[in-house]
Amino acid sequence: MEDVYLIQGIKKGDQGALEKLMDKYLNYVFTIANNIMGDTLEIEDTEEVCMDVFISLWNNRDKIDSKYNELRPYIAAITRNTARNKLKSEGKLELPLDEEIIIVDEDNVEERVLHKELSQTLNVFISNLDEPDREIIIRYYFYYEKIKDIAKALELNENTVKTKLFRSRKRLKDMIGKRRIYNEV
Repeated sequence: MEDVYLIQGIKKGDQGALEKLMDKYLNYVFTIANNIMGDTLEIEDTEEVCMDVFISLWNNRDKIDSKYNELRPYIAAITRNTARNKLKSEGKLELPLDEEIIIVDEDNVEERVLHKELSQTLNVFISNLDEPDREIIIRYYFYYEKIKDIAKALELNENTVKTKLFRSRKRLKDMIGKRRIYNEV
């Protein structure tokens, strides 16, 4: 509930609200950025990304939707994008070979609609997963935690985590494939 007041304060331009937000989320932002950037760049670069996240949040405060009750997912998305952009600008962005990368042309309405539909499908899929599968997917794809760290945190074997990721990806591909067939009929 505290985030609601922070959002209101930030939208009004209250720098005190931004400071409270930074106190609350700095470690969270650092963890995500560090998980993405790892040992690829210096620690100073990770710290710079963290500051860039809060600067971006402040500069785009008018775009924060007031319906948010919590800033955590919004901040995580900004952090992921900022860290990726930093890696890209340094020529160190490595994309996983087994993943499909979706690039959306913002001027193409059809692509935006399809991307939005895919995002909704993904949200439904994740929300319907049982634990610990849901936690594993979120930690791996949204917080960029390493398999060994997920296994340790959830007290699972690393191979169990890998298997659960594999099976979840397969179920998601099957679900998307069925939706495509259904939509084409």
